[in-house]
Amino acid sequence: MNILYISGSPREKSNTDILLKLTMSITGGEFIKLIEYNIKTCLACWACQKDGECPIEDEMTEKLIPMLLKSDAIVIGSPVFFNNISAQLKAFIDRTWCIKGQLRNKIGGAIVVGRKYGEESAITAINAFFLKHDMIPANRGVCGIAYREREILNDTEAIEATKRLGKRILELGEILEIK
Repeated sequence: MNILYISGSPREKSNTDILLKLTMSITGGEFIKLIEYNIKTCLACWACQKDGECPIEDEMTEKLIPMLLKSDAIVIGSPVFFNNISAQLKAFIDRTWCIKGQLRNKIGGAIVVGRKYGEESAITAINAFFLKHDMIPANRGVCGIAYREREILNDTEAIEATKRLGKRILELGEILEIK
């Protein structure tokens, strides 16, 4: 199964990355950080709906969209910023409008890390992305509580939920007969 792990965290070695990589240790896959890519914001020009592809030339269209299309499952992680996902992840999500309908029936997993508030809003934003693309959310999502570097390792509930997410993704892969 081809699983893509996407970190919306701008921090190096972030708490979000720790949880994403923990899930990836169970399922295998490829890890990317959005901050390392040049992703321009959506211009809402609707050219993609008319022409079938995004007219913006950047690493989103050249690298990331092909990775999304080739994947069987997509696990997205974000820190909680102002009760929502990071700006990097929001720009990424908006730019997927051009492939609407092409992620159908792929498995989705959501992981967020915050400071005891805003996690639900961030999870809702990621799950809305999955639903907009007719994807199959593996579960409701993982919410971790942390702020300082590596503090997420103290959140045993999030650690266990992350492991369960990995197992659920593999289980759904079997049910959907993804190899």
